[in-house]
Amino acid sequence: MIALPLSMPLAAPPGSPFQRLGATPLLVPLRTSPVGVFAPLVIALWACAFLGCPKRGPDSTLPVLTTDNADAERDMREARAAMDNQEYDVAEAGFRRFLTTHPNDALAPVARLGLGRMLLARGETDAALQEFRAAAAHEDVRVSERGRFYSGVALQLRGESAEALELLRPMVGTTVSPADTALLLQTLAAAHARLGDRPAAVEALDLLVRSAVPTSDRDDARSQVEGLIRQLQTDDVQVLFDRLDRDGHAWPLVGRRALRDAFENANLDRVRTVASALREHRVPLDGDLRTMALRAERTTETDLRAVGAILPLSGRGQEVGRHALEGLMLAAGLPSEGPATPTTPRIFFRDSGDDPERAARAVDDLVTLHQVVAIVGPVGRDASLAAARRAQELGVPMLALSPDPRVVDAGPMVFRLLGTADDEALDLVTAARDRGARRIAVVAPTHAYGQAMTSAVRGHCEDLGLEFAGTVEYDPAALQQSAQRAAQIQADAFVLPDHSRSLMTLVPALTAAGLFSTNGGTVPRGARAVRFLVPSVGYDEALLRTTGRYLQGSLFARSFLAADNGESSSPYARSFAETYRARYQSSPDLYAAGAFDAFHLIRSAVDAGARTRGEVATRLPTSRTETVSISSRLSPTRHPTRATRIFELRGTSLTTPPRPTAPATRQ
Repeated sequence: MIALPLSMPLAAPPGSPFQRLGATPLLVPLRTSPVGVFAPLVIALWACAFLGCPKRGPDSTLPVLTTDNADAERDMREARAAMDNQEYDVAEAGFRRFLTTHPNDALAPVARLGLGRMLLARGETDAALQEFRAAAAHEDVRVSERGRFYSGVALQLRGESAEALELLRPMVGTTVSPADTALLLQTLAAAHARLGDRPAAVEALDLLVRSAVPTSDRDDARSQVEGLIRQLQTDDVQVLFDRLDRDGHAWPLVGRRALRDAFENANLDRVRTVASALREHRVPLDGDLRTMALRAERTTETDLRAVGAILPLSGRGQEVGRHALEGLMLAAGLPSEGPATPTTPRIFFRDSGDDPERAARAVDDLVTLHQVVAIVGPVGRDASLAAARRAQELGVPMLALSPDPRVVDAGPMVFRLLGTADDEALDLVTAARDRGARRIAVVAPTHAYGQAMTSAVRGHCEDLGLEFAGTVEYDPAALQQSAQRAAQIQADAFVLPDHSRSLMTLVPALTAAGLFSTNGGTVPRGARAVRFLVPSVGYDEALLRTTGRYLQGSLFARSFLAADNGESSSPYARSFAETYRARYQSSPDLYAAGAFDAFHLIRSAVDAGARTRGEVATRLPTSRTETVSISSRLSPTRHPTRATRIFELRGTSLTTPPRPTAPATRQ
């Protein structure tokens, strides 16, 4: 290929058609590209290639052919001299006159190339392309190659990027002139970008930076590379990281972007891989990138004393979160009465706010900053599902305090300590059937738990051959009306899936409407005997103190037995409850008990010889550690082996239900 001048200006020559037209004809096609960073330099390169570069000597971009026609030689010399002197109108007229006067002369292809350059500079792309294609068909290899080169540039200007690439890609590595190289690679980059292939555009510009072209061209290409990398999609970044020449300008930039993307997407394995490659090639990591790399590398380190906790310490679930926090602190013996020792447990807390994104980020913090051996929590459904996925990705055991059965679907590092609504519904409905109930109804609030319990009760009634008598969605602001609607349902037992505070007002309203729960005694005239079936969320000691007289004979699903009111609880559970009350002046609930048990299950695995997070996860289902919760022993499927036990209220005590008694009689 014939060489272009060794250097060229970065703006259109003064007084040129580019300047008079504001470079609009060349700029407009570029604006169709999704990336506008190419426009300034490409325009400058095209201006020089097609119009010639002033103050750099005669234009040498046209093939050197000879003719025996002295007149033709003179006319060509005059047209090219006009181009060299920036007399572009004169040059264009000269090339046109040559083709009219000497159409078959040996120099005619040179005149066509010159005229095509003038036409392209004026924005007459179609006319220019005709001239270039005519030259490309010439038998002389130099003329043909130059015609194809200019045709590719013209096609890109016309928006036909795929056709431009087909012509220009084979020329990579064949150019001799620095200006040819710069123009070729810039045009390729613009074409790739217009077609949406930004990685290929980056590769073309990166090759330009590494080519023997003027410094100004390389500097502009560097700037364009940096702009493109900021716009890349994450998948494109990964492709370029693996594909680029690691000694080029773009690879370190792509590597830094790849590291940041991987960290933000919580792919810490990828962070470690990228960081290692960058260090191997001595690419500096400053500020937050160094911190990201360090945190990713620390995920492989484990502090066997450190246990993490993700709990809702703010927002709607903060009361539940506080109880779980107190149970965990009690289990760990914190705060410690003396100075910490090498074996003193370490607890690190994060507030999930019951927000899924915060919960997932909390897993990252606990693993990368504190190297916890396992995590307790979260509590809420969505927060637990998000944290479970992240814990599985990072390979850290997580003992969720959520009843949602899907939490363990994240993988073998995730465990569930609490029974599900379905578990409790089955136990309650079965116990009611065994005590003679044949028609079951539900009185539920409109929240998600109430809806889930209603669905579960309906399903188990069908499975057990019972009749689902109906449901009443009650409004706390209109309890009397809701209770009257419930009394109209002909059912033997009513499931009440709500918190104890709500049951303190709901149960008296149901009793006033004529639904009496008894231990087989008499009921007032006009009322009927029923059983209330209460899930574990509905029980606490305050409920029995305030509302127990209305709940005689009711069945309670319990996952935690530690009260001092005659329950069939273990000495270990009673000791936990007494210590909890002494410290916090309140009674523990199932979340406090679950967190207490979770800590001891983790410590039991470590004390039994587990030295990695994976070994802790393997040992958890086989632990024989005594627990205060019924549901804290884990099955190989990472669910509780038994979610609840059913108890009947007699007087002030919850006892194992006796055999069915005779039906109640009316007064």
